[in-house]
Amino acid sequence: MHGCHVLYTWRMNVELRDLRWFLVLAEEEHFSRAAAGCRVSQPTLTRSLARLEAALGVRLVDRTTRKVSLTEAGHRLHAEMGSLLPQVDSALRSVSSQRTLRLGFTWLLPSGLARHLITEFEQATGGRVELVRRDERTAGVATGHTDAAVLYGMPPSGDRLRIVELGTEERVAAVGLRHPLARRRRLHWAELADHALVVNKLSGTVGPTMWPAGARPEVALTCRTYDEWIEMVAADRGVGVLPESARTHPHPDVRYIAIADAPPVPLVLVHPARAPHPLADHLERIALAAAERPGRP
Repeated sequence: MHGCHVLYTWRMNVELRDLRWFLVLAEEEHFSRAAAGCRVSQPTLTRSLARLEAALGVRLVDRTTRKVSLTEAGHRLHAEMGSLLPQVDSALRSVSSQRTLRLGFTWLLPSGLARHLITEFEQATGGRVELVRRDERTAGVATGHTDAAVLYGMPPSGDRLRIVELGTEERVAAVGLRHPLARRRRLHWAELADHALVVNKLSGTVGPTMWPAGARPEVALTCRTYDEWIEMVAADRGVGVLPESARTHPHPDVRYIAIADAPPVPLVLVHPARAPHPLADHLERIALAAAERPGRP
């Protein structure tokens, strides 16, 4: 009985906030970026990690000056909390008067679709949509930071996520104004294999493996955010490839070029498969109806 009391006590000392921040740190593998993602200072994040490690009695990360790598215990906690925290959020929402749905996106959200989803959802449910940008592969859904997300590209499949395809979009190449391809009006997909790529590691939709083996482009550098990625393209560090909708938010030092035969990029709605937001089904129905309309947003 005494052992049960001790176990119960240390469980109560673990704060949800510390667990959420640990998940961000595990995803970013970098204290400064994780602190920015959590919207706290780096010392605050460091103290949070120390509290969590002290409560659990184990080291969760191995630290260097800037880089973070998870220990075995850290990997286990990350895997477990990635699925459990969204369930906790759902349980809390079920008894809360709040009807806000956090809709995530990475760096590009089709404006027409966004307006339609927000308007129709709020009229149909009486709830509210809060747009949240997260530079992560699932725009915060996998870590519990968002309740659903509209994404370009197919996220990793698994039993944690429900993935609903809304359609596809053409891709365009992005190059700096001084790049040799900048004067072209149209390219072919195979041509890009002769030019080094700038790859958005977390939220991008294109990598060298999309070309046939033996005819793949080299990677000039990889980036972790769209903002870093587009600046490297503008600086002529390499060629980028992204959805055609990017033309609606152009960078002044980047030229966007049509690709005649590029594989289309899927547009999907993602939300947790288990313990989703109570209004997630409404959002899914509205999104599917919008996708099926002629001249959809």
